[in-house]
Amino acid sequence: TEIYTLSLHDALPISLAAGNTVVTATSGTISGTATLTVTPAALVSMTVSPANSSLPAGNSAQFTATGTYSNGVIVNLTPSVTWTSSQTAVATISANGLATSIAPGNTTIQATLASITATTTLTVPAPLASIAITPSNATLATNSTLQFTATGTSTDGSKQDLTNTVTWNSTSPGIARISSGGLATGVAAGSTTIQATLSSVNASTGLTLSAVSLQTIQLNR
Repeated sequence: TEIYTLSLHDALPISLAAGNTVVTATSGTISGTATLTVTPAALVSMTVSPANSSLPAGNSAQFTATGTYSNGVIVNLTPSVTWTSSQTAVATISANGLATSIAPGNTTIQATLASITATTTLTVPAPLASIAITPSNATLATNSTLQFTATGTSTDGSKQDLTNTVTWNSTSPGIARISSGGLATGVAAGSTTIQATLSSVNASTGLTLSAVSLQTIQLNR
């Protein structure tokens, strides 16, 4: 008499849902059975995105909760978690993860499902009060470049570099052009106004272009 053993690992069963099932192996008139228990995958971790974001007052932004289960499956849990904001005077968040900013400050956005939680920080910045452009009323030779900088001051007195955030403009591009990063290029002699704008706040300064003239001639033997 020969005895053959077939394990469930050899048979490679594929689980579809949690529960119990009986697995039967048959060869001719001989069969054997085993009970297979499929347990549900457990949520082991969760993340909230976007992470550590900023949202000006009066705006809304969608947050997403992503969970990782014990079987390695990654699932979007945004509509399933419980969303909370630690400072509802700063920002509120809906049951579907839509945050609405209210007033300047910081709040912690938290997503919870069962015993798993994930958090991130949402900052509502103070409104922009003014923009300063440097250098002020500069002079530039034609065919030369000059870097301008925009510094913003918020209503709470805080300052930030807005050079790459504002919209730059030259009122006379035939005199001088300016790039989206604030780099001005002299084109022809004359004067133009350089402007920096963000939302409804703007600033301006003058730029004078001088023609390049021949000053000296040097003869070398």
